Amino acid sequence: MDAADCAYCGDFQDMPFQCNYCKDPFCAEHRLPEEHRCVKLTQIRAKKFGQIGVIRDGEKNKGSFFKRLFKK
Repeated sequence: MDAADCAYCGDFQDMPFQCNYCKDPFCAEHRLPEEHRCVKLTQIRAKKFGQIGVIRDGEKNKGSFFKRLFKK
């Protein structure tokens, strides 16, 4: 890969790292997908871990924990 500016911070890099997912060039500090807020990161995680979401307060139709607790 030729010299390029980091796609996140704009610093010039003689030997930039290329993200395996979005294919943009990055400096050493922003080379990881988590560090440059890779646009493909949510797709990567969905494929690897599935589409399972965390439901924090029970079923969606029941309302929040505090509303159920205090019945308000």
